[in-house]
Amino acid sequence: MGGFSPKSVYTVAKKEFMDNIRNRWIIILTILFVILIVVFSYLAGGQAGGEDIFGDMQNTVFALIGISSLLIPLIAIILGFSTISGEAESGSLNVVLSYPVSRGEVLLGKLFGLGSVIIFSILLGFGLGGIIISATIGPESWGGYLAFIGLSIFLGFIYLSLSICISSFCKRRVTSIGGGIVIFFWGLIYGSIILGILFGSGYTFENFQTGNVPDWFFGSVVFSPTDADQTAVQLAFGERTINAMGFSITIPDYLTMELLMVVHIIWFIVPLILAYFFFKRRDI
Repeated sequence: MGGFSPKSVYTVAKKEFMDNIRNRWIIILTILFVILIVVFSYLAGGQAGGEDIFGDMQNTVFALIGISSLLIPLIAIILGFSTISGEAESGSLNVVLSYPVSRGEVLLGKLFGLGSVIIFSILLGFGLGGIIISATIGPESWGGYLAFIGLSIFLGFIYLSLSICISSFCKRRVTSIGGGIVIFFWGLIYGSIILGILFGSGYTFENFQTGNVPDWFFGSVVFSPTDADQTAVQLAFGERTINAMGFSITIPDYLTMELLMVVHIIWFIVPLILAYFFFKRRDI
């Protein structure tokens, strides 16, 4: 991306953070994180049939991950979908670029500033929820829970990179909204598409129940950051067997945490590079 001034990047990042940290949707979703982690832990505790009010961290996270994998991308898309196209359309981006700051510095500043909002929301929401739970059941599975928080932040940065890329490519704010909706629903329906392909290729529900699943089924998670994140969280707790809805399937050995981290990095870096390319060629 060329040379850049850390001070200029910090200035842009600080402005983005202060402009967005008071966004009412971010505040609502952060509060929702706290509520969800406590509610799902309570439900996990009830299912376990123990004396504790709350369930342990592992059961809580496994119950919560489906919803958190939707809310975190939603936060990132809300933050990033109009950060370039919206400001270019309103004219405020012209003002920013009139200062001695390069487009690479602006892009990195926006990434770090908006990313800081994601970090703040996740740490506050999941952190407070985790403290409430651990005060009742003790610090069990905290290693896996901290990994879950870290992976959640990484997922947020991936979708932020994707949304900034779309915003850099689209000329108008309304088309950026459409692009954000597309990437959100891709993560939402991708698993269903792969299941449809699996059953359409001749596999039956009975095959699925016995864990007779081809390796390509799990290998396909690399094409969805949401599915890759959910698989990584599973591995972070040392669990390779998924038991749900009457079936039990095992994640193949080739799908390691190291491989999934490489997948995460690719999903983050490639859209960011494309965003810089689109932004650099954009007429403001």
